[in-house]
Amino acid sequence: MDPRFMLSRRALLAGLGGLAGAALLPGGVRRAQAAAPTRFVVMHVPEGMWNTAQRPAAGSTQLGPILQALQPHQSRINVLLNLDIKSRDHGPGGDGHHRGVVHMLTGTEQKDANTAGGASVDQKIAQKIGAGLPYASLQFATRIVYGDTNSRPIWSGPGTVMPAMQSPFDAYKRIFAAAPAASTPVSTPKVDLRKSALDYALAESAALRTRLGTTDRALLDSYQESLRDIERRLASLPVDTEAGCSRPNLGAAIDVKAEANYPTIGRLQMDMLVASLQCNLTRVASLQWGNSNDQCTYSFLGVNTLGHDLSHNTNNCDNDGSKKLKVMRWYAEQTKYLLDKLAAIPEGGGSMLDNTVVLWVSEFSDSGAHACNKLMWLMMGNAGGYFKTGRVMDCNGRSVNDLHTSLCNAFGIADKTFGNAAYCGGALPLT
Repeated sequence: MDPRFMLSRRALLAGLGGLAGAALLPGGVRRAQAAAPTRFVVMHVPEGMWNTAQRPAAGSTQLGPILQALQPHQSRINVLLNLDIKSRDHGPGGDGHHRGVVHMLTGTEQKDANTAGGASVDQKIAQKIGAGLPYASLQFATRIVYGDTNSRPIWSGPGTVMPAMQSPFDAYKRIFAAAPAASTPVSTPKVDLRKSALDYALAESAALRTRLGTTDRALLDSYQESLRDIERRLASLPVDTEAGCSRPNLGAAIDVKAEANYPTIGRLQMDMLVASLQCNLTRVASLQWGNSNDQCTYSFLGVNTLGHDLSHNTNNCDNDGSKKLKVMRWYAEQTKYLLDKLAAIPEGGGSMLDNTVVLWVSEFSDSGAHACNKLMWLMMGNAGGYFKTGRVMDCNGRSVNDLHTSLCNAFGIADKTFGNAAYCGGALPLT
């Protein structure tokens, strides 16, 4: 064939690439963008439920009095009833607080009374999705009083704890002050590579047109029109930009150990957590509210009783459970704050919350009895559509290991068990 009648290899490949991209766009054309990243967040609420707690009913769409604040996000939430930390009472370890915190995310026996026997589920996920990021995971906490295992839920492996940052001001210095510039773009438009390829192909084929005969011009015109049709449909779609990435404004430093500042510190930590995810500095994070043996008196709520005493109704301090209810409702309100922030960040066809899983965990189903066999946990967000949400599910005594298997699968880990396989029956049916 006469070389005058041939498109250059680059133009041809660009055109074919543009045409091939048509299959990926809605109505023959989809938005030319990479899939939004998925993320995982663990939130530990101390002590957990109590004997008379009013949990939502399986099959209901109403979240009930404890989780009332989360009702606006009901369609994005799975309430998981009757989970069991089956590994907790096996192997070495201390009382229910110390064992529960270590076992709830690792699902295996401890090495000894002070150390976990395996990685927590967030760290296993971080190993999969955190490669190449400034931080594989980030750990945040508020007002940790004890330094033993009742305040250590996150482990990267047997015997290796991941300490949490208790000060949002110190966390800021660690995460943002030294953050690589490339990791914190501020509203920088993404380059649409398919659109660029189409522009190049149209320009080069237009230059070639003058050298072609009538028949070949007709063929080239048809080719160009196909490219322009794709170009028009791309132009009609919303323009994707990087999620606005900005360093959070924490204000003046305050005492992170003062109980009166507990709510403020908690919200600042959530601001730090969301900003870290939004700036793609990490895709896995955790937030730990206090200790398992809850040493907060919740004076800012007018409760004025240690959370641990509330759990055991020590000296009849909470006979009707109303104080404990007030505390847990407050934690639900804080969780709503986190979900609201994630849901307010547009991403892909939805929000950052849609591409994230936030897992609410507590170590007790009945904190007064240190029971862990009828847990109520929450899974919020759906990992980019992987999970079906909007349900209150009775897990019928299934192990938390089964839930962790499902979570690992959602983030590309094909394992059929998690932790000690003896306590795992396979993934929960959540998809």
